[in-house]
Amino acid sequence: MLRSVMKKITLSFAVLAAIIAVTIPQAGAATQCAKPTLKPPAASVGVKSVTVTIATATAGAYLRYTLDGSTPTGGSSGHGTQIAAASGKVSFSLLKPKTLKAIAYKAGLVNSLIAVGNYVYESPY
Repeated sequence: MLRSVMKKITLSFAVLAAIIAVTIPQAGAATQCAKPTLKPPAASVGVKSVTVTIATATAGAYLRYTLDGSTPTGGSSGHGTQIAAASGKVSFSLLKPKTLKAIAYKAGLVNSLIAVGNYVYESPY
């Protein structure tokens, strides 16, 4: 009775190799830096200035940010202000709305996705 329930499964070598390639990261394969987090993620009520902590979970990464809405880029000649992830605090005044955009990058890794925070001064009066 047990013999009739068991079935033999045959996988070709090519199919098995494809399964392994998908499930095991390859040596030297580039991975992406973790997207930065912004704390606070936005501000819109009764603030005149704000300090935003920018962080990434990627150890040893650098951050670049912009406050004019332009997109920062990674690398040694990237666009935006560079800061080390370990000291990622940015303070700025809000006389007009500002959009903070941040990216994380590290040599040998793909740049992170862009984090975006909108900071708007609205008078409490």
